[in-house]
Amino acid sequence: MITEQLIWFIDSRFYYQTTSLEKIIRLANIHQKSIKVIIDASTQLTGHGYWHLFNDKDALSKELMITIEAKKTQLLKYFSMSAIKAEVIINQSANYLATLNTNVESNINSIVIIEDNSAKKRHSIFQHLADINAPVLLLTKNAWKQQISFLVAVDPLHEHARPEMIDNNIVSLTKNWVDRLKAKWTVVHCFYIASVLTKYKKNIQSMHRDGLDDFAKKLRIPPEQSVLLEGIPEEALVLYIRQHHVDILAIGLVARNQLEQLWIGSTTTALLCDLPCDILLIKN
Repeated sequence: MITEQLIWFIDSRFYYQTTSLEKIIRLANIHQKSIKVIIDASTQLTGHGYWHLFNDKDALSKELMITIEAKKTQLLKYFSMSAIKAEVIINQSANYLATLNTNVESNINSIVIIEDNSAKKRHSIFQHLADINAPVLLLTKNAWKQQISFLVAVDPLHEHARPEMIDNNIVSLTKNWVDRLKAKWTVVHCFYIASVLTKYKKNIQSMHRDGLDDFAKKLRIPPEQSVLLEGIPEEALVLYIRQHHVDILAIGLVARNQLEQLWIGSTTTALLCDLPCDILLIKN
């Protein structure tokens, strides 16, 4: 799976951190692709808590758009200085998701990039991540190391009705990024043994170890790059990320049914509450 298009979705209320811009430039350079930026102004133009107090809403909207246009010009200048071709779109439609997906669908190998924020300041798009028709890279304020470290979370036993293809997609995309970024990477599988099953611990551990080994062998992942972790997944992953200074966690998400888009299991949901590092969400 080769990334062909980078789409950076920016909340006009906060714009971006310097570290996010540095990461975007680094990704654009290694993929040798132009970047498409969508500045979403819809929340800022219609979401003011005191909006109803302003008599001249048109004048206020015009003033806000002038500020956003200035930010657009500044951003284009930054990309030009880095010899990166960029297109910046300012979205004013309340249906920002449709705008985003329309641009995603112009190239099936797109990656959407969104900067994280505190829970109170997060854009509402965080409630619709599963509805974005492309992998999503969530950026934290943490800077990447010179040699980026990836952690790839898989579930080779396909628990929780998780389809096999999603793990293959995670590894495929990560391999492509690792090669381009000259990064290092490790595949990890977490398992948890409830207290009532303690007496079967060796058998359960062996089952998960064999599952991970078979998965690694099938995808030609060296044995030293696969790690089995015991514990509640969201806790074990965070501990490993902190101990090994992981920059990006690649993890999957799927829809449980066609009527409602949901995160599968509690692991991804828990990690999204407080990102331990940048997270690359990959759909089936």
